[in-house]
Amino acid sequence: MRKPQQQEQQQFVDKQLQILDQVLREECPYVDREALGHWCGLSDPWWQPGHSLSLEDFLRLLKQLHHNEVPNIAVRLAQRRSLQDMGVLGYALLASPTLLQGLQLSAHLVESNFPALKVRLTTDSDHALVSCEVLAGGSDYFQLLLEEWIFSLWVYIQALLPEGLAACASYATLNYHAPTYHWQYQQILGCRVEFDRAKAVLAIPRQWLFIAVKGRSGQTQQLYDTQIKRLLKEQGHSGDIVSRVKRLLLEKPVQCDYRLETTAPFMSLSARTLRRYLAEAGTSFRAVSLQVRMELAKDYLLNTQLTAQEIAYQLGYAQPNNFYRAFKSFYRLPPEQYRLRHS
Repeated sequence: MRKPQQQEQQQFVDKQLQILDQVLREECPYVDREALGHWCGLSDPWWQPGHSLSLEDFLRLLKQLHHNEVPNIAVRLAQRRSLQDMGVLGYALLASPTLLQGLQLSAHLVESNFPALKVRLTTDSDHALVSCEVLAGGSDYFQLLLEEWIFSLWVYIQALLPEGLAACASYATLNYHAPTYHWQYQQILGCRVEFDRAKAVLAIPRQWLFIAVKGRSGQTQQLYDTQIKRLLKEQGHSGDIVSRVKRLLLEKPVQCDYRLETTAPFMSLSARTLRRYLAEAGTSFRAVSLQVRMELAKDYLLNTQLTAQEIAYQLGYAQPNNFYRAFKSFYRLPPEQYRLRHS
């Protein structure tokens, strides 16, 4: 049985191969997919599901395309990135209170999907600086990995911030020569882009870090719906008061803050009335809130590589120790032991 990390990695690679196939069929029909696989040493049709190809296989395909028929293949792929493709982690990004926490989670995501990348977030007086280093294991795919990183990062930033705010970054620097399609960098990022610099950096206005993540939108509603179904699977319907509270805590985790006083107004109720309704249903807001948090914690532990500390902050715990105690009391095991036992 595969561990969650291996399952997550395989799901990511499978999704990237699916997107690559779509790009080639829709944008580059002149590419012979079978010949491409042959040149990369893949005997099976790589575009068909079920072959369990590795990340290395995927990167070899990109490198072959990059050096021959589709030089800007990594740019084309990154432009098709979507939070919806990220499953539980996509939900986690949308549930982040601010872009700062969203960027921290996205760095974790990038490093999980591409172990040869190291992402850092720093600030100066005016900018937030997201930098990316290619480790020794990724040297054969240096430019491809950095293109994947910078354009995917920009897609995530635009998805998390309010509509129209992230129209352009502040500036970008890359530590490789300008490619023939260098104009696409400026077109997509909307800012000055310099090549042959010391580091790969994407700079955005520092104040963006503290902007609330926009959360619910038509494009990302599927992520909320999936998460709601996970937690409400034991319910026959979603009209009762307990299910309504659970749904609200999932759709507006930051606004509700897992507190009765801040949740009740979203239901057009006073805190006192909501407390009474829940008591009549045989429960309490504290119990419902804890159940939602613990179900989410279990989901994150078993379906992502987030650490227990990251999960604690994601679920609104100011102190990770409080989360550890709550989780152990609820499941009779500490978070990391629970992950190991159920992997």
